[in-house]
Amino acid sequence: MNQDHLSLMEGKRKFLFCADSQGVRSLYILVSQAIDENAPFDFHIFQEESEESFVDEWISHQKMGTYLYISGAVDFVKRIQNKALKIGFTEHDFQSLPIGPAKKKLVCCTCHGESEVDVEPHITCAHCGLELEVSDHYSRRLDAYLGYVTIR
Repeated sequence: MNQDHLSLMEGKRKFLFCADSQGVRSLYILVSQAIDENAPFDFHIFQEESEESFVDEWISHQKMGTYLYISGAVDFVKRIQNKALKIGFTEHDFQSLPIGPAKKKLVCCTCHGESEVDVEPHITCAHCGLELEVSDHYSRRLDAYLGYVTIR
């Protein structure tokens, strides 16, 4: 789950901290807390996307009770989340903090065309021309939010 801040979970067997160059600073306090509590942890900073091939093996060799923290650019966080979910982590087994602007993918409820939005609450569908309201309804399967037709 994406959050605006991260917190150290109690009672976990081990912590995994995973960041790119943009997300390192945001994990500093959590790593300090883990050190203070003498909790076992691993910390990896990925500089390039090619280094991420290591993540599958690294995460899959962890034991139950391991908790994952991800911080970095939006695309980085999304890639690591998808790898963790594919390996068997649930959304309750990790916290993530995307850094920087994130565009949302929006699916039109009428024509099912996809558009990208920044922070606007309303857009015009590029496919059918209807004015859409960006909803909170998120589809993990589509990795998109649903755009409802605006009623005036």
